Amino acid sequence: MAQRKYLDRYNISMQLSYKTIELDLEFTFAISRSSSSSTRTVIVNLEHEGILARGEAVYSRFYQETEESVTKFYDKIISEKTLDNLDPFNHQNFEARMLNLADGTNHQAAIAALDMALYDLRCKILKLPLYKYLGLDPKRCPPTSYTIGIADLDTIRHKTETALSRGYNILKVKLGCPDDLKIIELVRSLAPEATIRVDANAAWDLKSALSMVQELQRLDVEFVEEPLKLGTSTDDYATLFSASPIPLMADESCHTLQDISHCAKYFHSINIKQGKSGGITEALRMIAAARALGLKIMLGCFTETSLSIAAFAHISPLVDYTDLDGSLLLAKDPHNCISFDKNRIVLSDRPGLG
Repeated sequence: MAQRKYLDRYNISMQLSYKTIELDLEFTFAISRSSSSSTRTVIVNLEHEGILARGEAVYSRFYQETEESVTKFYDKIISEKTLDNLDPFNHQNFEARMLNLADGTNHQAAIAALDMALYDLRCKILKLPLYKYLGLDPKRCPPTSYTIGIADLDTIRHKTETALSRGYNILKVKLGCPDDLKIIELVRSLAPEATIRVDANAAWDLKSALSMVQELQRLDVEFVEEPLKLGTSTDDYATLFSASPIPLMADESCHTLQDISHCAKYFHSINIKQGKSGGITEALRMIAAARALGLKIMLGCFTETSLSIAAFAHISPLVDYTDLDGSLLLAKDPHNCISFDKNRIVLSDRPGLG
């Protein structure tokens, strides 16, 4: 009866539009395989009965998505009227339509933005913030780390000192270069009391990884993300998993739900990101599966605005760690969906994503 009243009250139609924006970064951001001083992202708008909802497609060529592939996907949705007669509360129908439209190709980032916008829309219709719609406690949001990208040692010093001066005492340090040990030793010397995490972005062979995890333990590093090169044999993954004195986290090895059981054999935890998972809905499934297999969970991000950061921040009470600093790395965030009190994420009580 409630659903019937909803259908009678609302015209079930949505208008999709999008725009690409370019964002400058505060510092040049480098990892083991790339470097950039700016980023581009696609903002989607869903208009329904006078309500405007938004999402953000944060794509990566590493995961086989580009600005062109994202915008072509949206053009196809618009031209084929894929969202016509779609009840925004019928997520099962939405996912079926997206699966059919993707036709076996990867459009996780593009779909994530629409998934995000639908949650934003539902919550705005119901006049609830997302965390309340999901029944979560905003006080349980784990504090976020702040990322120090690969750079020369002088720049590493400046970035670390800047982060500490802003009250960020959980630092995620990117490694995967000839100066790895010097970098992490420098950061630890500058931040003796900070929590330090390391992300190698799949840069090391087994010999290097076995050596580095011993050094990382000595320097009191909390965990290391994706230490081994992709394509490394499962025997090597098993060797490192058995030998490592610090926990290992899967990132590039863990895209969607189907990867969880494999990762549980070789990692202690997983990093879920919207751009590789497909959005909030898939993230919730991954969290449940990871919990069932005894894995710890981190919610991560790329460099992105607080719009998409907010989407994951609202579900962060369900996980152990967050690395949701993407908007903090921007020279200027065009949105104002959440705020930060040092490392602490402060959710908005405004409807939807805030």
